[in-house]
Amino acid sequence: MKNLLLLFSAFTLVLTSCSNDDNNSSEDTSILPKTITYSYPSPDLGTNTKNTITYDGNKIVSSISVRSKALFTYTGNFITKQQLFDIDSKGLETKDMEAEYTYENGKLKTRITREYFTPQYPNGTYIGKTIYTHVSNNLISYIDYEVDADTQIEKKISEGTFTYKEGNLIEDKNVRGVSTSTRTYEYDTKNNPLKNILGLDLLLKETEISRNNISKIKRVDSDSPDTSVYLSNYIYNDKDFPTKQTSFAGDGKSIEYEIEYTY
Repeated sequence: MKNLLLLFSAFTLVLTSCSNDDNNSSEDTSILPKTITYSYPSPDLGTNTKNTITYDGNKIVSSISVRSKALFTYTGNFITKQQLFDIDSKGLETKDMEAEYTYENGKLKTRITREYFTPQYPNGTYIGKTIYTHVSNNLISYIDYEVDADTQIEKKISEGTFTYKEGNLIEDKNVRGVSTSTRTYEYDTKNNPLKNILGLDLLLKETEISRNNISKIKRVDSDSPDTSVYLSNYIYNDKDFPTKQTSFAGDGKSIEYEIEYTY
């Protein structure tokens, strides 16, 4: 399933709620990304895209590119809905995906996603549901379900856990049937470009939520003998926010994509 957060769709991009950096610039909550541009060395790896982001204060309103548009709805300070639209060459918009969120005690409780809208199924032919349990400050468990569009019967498809250390996600473990996929993470110590977007740090399923920027991801799958490694490095501005991210394959040389930020 596609990532609903279009502007955050790069594989290793991480959201954040605050920074571990001791620089006083981390206290400036007015710093927000105005554009996020993705560049790929080959069309096989992805489509070059520039997203322009609008805000109401620190609340994200929209992210728009030539081919798509993402809209965000808040209830108070919580993001409660996202909608993603495809835009064709004539400017016609078609809803592609939708996500709705509920919260409990200020933390994400459920996430419902809908895709493949038709006149017969205006609420989507695919419905996914995730339920989160906040076991402790450092451990969150979740269960993923598919929901039948006709009967609304829920079928469990996977479960997993997010493990944190010092505010950073260090492990994402997912179990689907007899297969287990585990991702582990390493970080820099600088400001994440999205740290000041209100409520974004509470969304757990779109991206891995952590304090800082990912420098290394290692993925191990139980049904594969190979370990996948993804590396990233950054160029920062004088406020210790990244202006450019370059992500590499496991050889540390082959560029998979680049992201540039303006603020």
